[in-house]
Amino acid sequence: MRTSGHIAVSAVIGLFVYGGYGEIGPAIASFLVGTLIDLDHIIDYLYAHGKKWDWKKINGAHHEKTSGKLYVPLHSYELLLLYFFLTIDPSLTPWRVGVTLSLLAHFLCDQFFNPNRKFSTYFLIHRIIHKFDTQKVLKHPVKEIKKALAG
Repeated sequence: MRTSGHIAVSAVIGLFVYGGYGEIGPAIASFLVGTLIDLDHIIDYLYAHGKKWDWKKINGAHHEKTSGKLYVPLHSYELLLLYFFLTIDPSLTPWRVGVTLSLLAHFLCDQFFNPNRKFSTYFLIHRIIHKFDTQKVLKHPVKEIKKALAG
C-alpha cells in the first residue's frame, strides 16, 4: 500500500482512539506508528541501491526486486504481539489498543494491496529462517516478476 493509504487508515484509527478514550497522546501515537513504520524500508533500499539516494527508486518501494532480499524488520507480527503484551497494564490500554490497531491495519493493508506477500511474509522469524530470500518469502519469485515487467 502507498504511504497516502497508510496515512488515511492511520488517521481514521487515531480518530477512533481519540473518540473512544478522549486522549490525544495515544491518538497521535496510533497515527504516527501506522505511517512511520515504513521507515524500515530504508534498510531494504540501502541494501538494494547503496547510499546514493534516488527519489524514483525510493518512491518505487520495490527494493526486493533489485536485491532479492526482503528485510523490513518492523513489519512483524512477532513485534506486534511483543508490544501488545508489554503494554498489558490497564493504564496503558489507550496506547495498547491504538498502536496495536495501527500496526495490524498497516500489515493487513500491505498484504491486501501487495498481492505478492504471503501471510507468512510478515513473520520476522519466517524471513530470518529463509535468510530474507524473496524466492522463499514471497508468493512469486522475483525473477518471474522481473521477467513479467520486462515484457
